[in-house]
Amino acid sequence: MSELPENTTTTTTHGDYPRVVGPETSLSRVLDFFELDGYADPSAAWTAFTRAWNWAASLPAAVPAEAPGAPPVVRHVQDGFALSGQWHLPPGAGPGSWLALPLTGARRDSEYGAGDAPDLFAVTSAMLPRALRGRRAVGNAEGAGPTFRLDGVRVPTGFATYSTGTPLRTDDAAFVWTAVTGLAFGAARRLTDALAGLASSAAVSASARTRGGPPAAAAAGLAAMLRDERLSLEARVHGAPFAGRADGTGSAEVLSAQARRASRLIHHVVAAAYEHALPLPVGGGRDPLVHLVEQSSPILHYMRFAVDLLPPGGQRSPAEG
Repeated sequence: MSELPENTTTTTTHGDYPRVVGPETSLSRVLDFFELDGYADPSAAWTAFTRAWNWAASLPAAVPAEAPGAPPVVRHVQDGFALSGQWHLPPGAGPGSWLALPLTGARRDSEYGAGDAPDLFAVTSAMLPRALRGRRAVGNAEGAGPTFRLDGVRVPTGFATYSTGTPLRTDDAAFVWTAVTGLAFGAARRLTDALAGLASSAAVSASARTRGGPPAAAAAGLAAMLRDERLSLEARVHGAPFAGRADGTGSAEVLSAQARRASRLIHHVVAAAYEHALPLPVGGGRDPLVHLVEQSSPILHYMRFAVDLLPPGGQRSPAEG
């Protein structure tokens, strides 16, 4: 992994990302930078990323319906947000599309301070009421699609962002895929390091061994898998001029396919690391690695769908599950 200058370490860049890295930065540098950030503090890195860049800017946005007694509202819940209220569906938003639900000016019932909560949430049409999925509802606003109502629909933290961030468009897809994959690599590497640390400090009995063998060996194997996949992605992006410029549709398709593959591998590594850590003794009565998994979950949620949210060539693919 190439080194970054000292003035681009995570301790000086949270909340100020665009000054040191962005869509006009080389993809290899983007990968390096965000991997370091994801390793240092996955939760803070994700918050800083979403504050800096509005990755939902290219999605069709619904319009909040200001019906009396039914304004949109957001509540903070475990691992995400619960959305309620009414919106007008934008014209042409069909089944399988991702949709942005803005809550600027809407009432908030959350543990965030005023002005400190995400205000833009990405959902798929599969989450909308059945009548809308079948396109049988009738619109009630001129120039707008049907009106739909949500009642406490849960949106994971990874699908929430800030409308005040710099808008990212489909031309910036390569930057987003690479940045989020770097964050995920860093978070997963921290998990494997934590597993190795737990294994080395614990007297692991025969009963504490998992299917995959001793936890220390499992940690080494998972770390090796991450390293190989990371090197493969680094070879792919090496020499790419700018993160926001795909070198032709074919190149974008190849990079998006590699981002999907890395996502599957990283999700496997995180799940396996957590499983191998469960038998290890730990103080405080809390499962090993659970805090790191919680910190990493927004990145992993988003990464699974990153290519669907900003697909190659701007062709929106159907959402996964």
